[in-house]
Amino acid sequence: MITTKMKNLSLINVLVILIVMVVPLLEMDQTAYANTSSSSQATVIAPNLNVREASDISSKIIGLVHQGDTFEVIQTRNNWDQIKLSSNQTGWVYNAYIKKVKKSAENIKATEDNALNIRENPGYSSQVASNLKLETILTDQDSQGPLEGKTIVLDPGHGGMDDGTTSIFGTPEKTLNLATATVVKKRLENAGANVIMTRTNDTYVSLQQRADFSNNNHADAFISFHYNWSNDPSVNGLTDFYYQKSKDNALASNILNEVAKTTRLTNIGTRFNDLNVLRSNSQPSTLIELGFLSNKQDDSVVESTTYLDNVAQGVYLGLLDYFNQE
Repeated sequence: MITTKMKNLSLINVLVILIVMVVPLLEMDQTAYANTSSSSQATVIAPNLNVREASDISSKIIGLVHQGDTFEVIQTRNNWDQIKLSSNQTGWVYNAYIKKVKKSAENIKATEDNALNIRENPGYSSQVASNLKLETILTDQDSQGPLEGKTIVLDPGHGGMDDGTTSIFGTPEKTLNLATATVVKKRLENAGANVIMTRTNDTYVSLQQRADFSNNNHADAFISFHYNWSNDPSVNGLTDFYYQKSKDNALASNILNEVAKTTRLTNIGTRFNDLNVLRSNSQPSTLIELGFLSNKQDDSVVESTTYLDNVAQGVYLGLLDYFNQE
């Protein structure tokens, strides 16, 4: 009986200690708090956009939306957004072809000098030891990126009346080129680069106009994105091209080497090619072929949800290698 009481007493003491430790951690400091709820809407920027059953380019098409249509975005997965259609049906669209507008409702209350209190102990009743100004929290957003000051021109090959080739799954090359360049653009801008696209939607741009984008903007690098095709379905891998070796080869080889690492596709190598967008380009330039759409293995990889992110990271690392050699 005495033993039982002692055990009960010990248990009570432990519970009291736990309450003392945990409760202050759960209390919100009433001198500074934030409550944010957000939602977003998406507007279609492509002439026509397939709505798919799942977040994968090989998934079943369940609908079609058009340029200017606006929908609620339910969730995002990799480079896909789930949207709610007018029929309340949901489906997935590739977010390179939509423009999202975030709606946020914020309720922020802080101390009079816009600072967050730092207390000696957990709990808002504890003495304030110091405070952290909101400007301090935001400082990192103004830090210089590794590609700060560099102008990069990205060229999504084909477009408009020019489909390029077509994948085994039936996807036009022009669609993959634009999606790729759009994801790469975001990655490079996050690193501080000034990124210019030769096209941002499904329009036709001449080869000379593409080169002019690079020349007129004095690009530090011009990258044209394409996907390959061969009559031999066993041919696979990545390759890219240069025109003037002294000007272009370093850029081409650095980008190809890094993209091959991040995508884990076969590196066929960098080589010369007399291509108009490179021949008419006075700036360092390359055209990269990001896999064979005629090869079942390559096509299943390049149309997966993670491939474009891997390409973007490879291009970013390749540019870092290139500029560090200058």
